[in-house]
Amino acid sequence: MAGRTGNGKAGERIVLVDETQADRPTIEAYELITRKLRVPRVPLLFRALAGEKALLPCWKALRPAVRLRAFEEGADELRARAARAAVEMGCPLIETQLEWAGYDVDEIDEIRAQVNIFHYQNAKLLLVAAVLCEALNGEAGGGKETPRAMQRVPRGVPHEMGIVELVPEDANGSLARVFKSIRAHLGLGVVADDFRAFGRWPKYLTIAWDDARKRDSETRAHEALGDLWMQAEAAAASLPVKVSIPEEHLLAAGAESVRVHALVERFRRAMPGLTLDVAQLKVQLDGAEDALDSPFPVRWKYINPDDYMPVGLDEPVKLRVGDPVGLEED
Repeated sequence: MAGRTGNGKAGERIVLVDETQADRPTIEAYELITRKLRVPRVPLLFRALAGEKALLPCWKALRPAVRLRAFEEGADELRARAARAAVEMGCPLIETQLEWAGYDVDEIDEIRAQVNIFHYQNAKLLLVAAVLCEALNGEAGGGKETPRAMQRVPRGVPHEMGIVELVPEDANGSLARVFKSIRAHLGLGVVADDFRAFGRWPKYLTIAWDDARKRDSETRAHEALGDLWMQAEAAAASLPVKVSIPEEHLLAAGAESVRVHALVERFRRAMPGLTLDVAQLKVQLDGAEDALDSPFPVRWKYINPDDYMPVGLDEPVKLRVGDPVGLEED
């Protein structure tokens, strides 16, 4: 675990609790998080919340929301928006460059599999960050309850999703330069799991990271980041359950409210860019059309159409003028 440092200023290293160092309640929460979010590793955001002793109250508040279809579909829309923004900013295919760099077809497929995982995960974490921001300052959610919105997401990591292997942060050579840039750019003081996973292919990460940074000065990039956050806030507000994290719940868990707010703010600033970066990597590898769809779509169980009826079967139906009242009427 990292040493105890502040979580407020960009560049300071966030405090993390890894799975091997967590106590039993935290491990149990970690297992639930991976199952409910359908991801193979505990995301950085939750390990950072554990570092501030805020994981348990935050997860308890988040859990009813993240397991819903409304949350999954909200993340799907954010992912698609990020992909469309990447395409609009210009995103040429990268496979030829990777072949020139010496990667064969199998290695490129391995890279693709890792990009898919984080392209799927980051949109969810962007929405989680938006929910946390609202929940810590009052209340998130409160949207309309419908059978579709309230449907539960199937639990567990998709069988086609591979494992995530992270390279050490203290890498040497070309990776050291890229990792230093990543730490400074994201403002978290650590290298995000995405890039530690992509670090297994140093030449690829160098090409992809340098390409992503070319758009930083463009006005449309800033607009895309702002739009992503606005849409995340809207999705958080429309969730059909209310999410609130009172300060007394944080204090009871041993967390300092000021530090938790500062930590969530750092992820609020980092997640739109991280989501857009990985969307660009997905577009570079697979093209615009594939990037719009979820890499791991949920196979929703059938819902009876009657469940969508706004009134009960025994209640009179209000007809409009001219509506037929019999089967034989034209």
